[in-house]
Amino acid sequence: MNLTFRLLWPTVALLALAGCAAVPTEVASAPPVAPIAVSCQTDAISDQPCVAMARKRCSAPTVDTIRLVLARQVPADAQDTPKTVYEYQATYTCPAQPVADVP
Repeated sequence: MNLTFRLLWPTVALLALAGCAAVPTEVASAPPVAPIAVSCQTDAISDQPCVAMARKRCSAPTVDTIRLVLARQVPADAQDTPKTVYEYQATYTCPAQPVADVP
């Protein structure tokens, strides 16, 4: 009986390890997407700034990163009411094409 346990447990352990060493599943990788970097000024805070500029390179851009660079007030003497201008730098990706076209 003792001999059976001594031979059985190492065999079970080896079979368990062999099951762990099975062929790994393949992970589908998306093709690399080139970023579209744009910068612009707007008169309102936006969740998609400069999207019109990104649409020149891609028909359906998606937001990757947005960075508000500067919010400054235009002097009141230049116009009737004070106005705030926001400068953005944004990065968009174009899922429809693997490499962004350069105009």
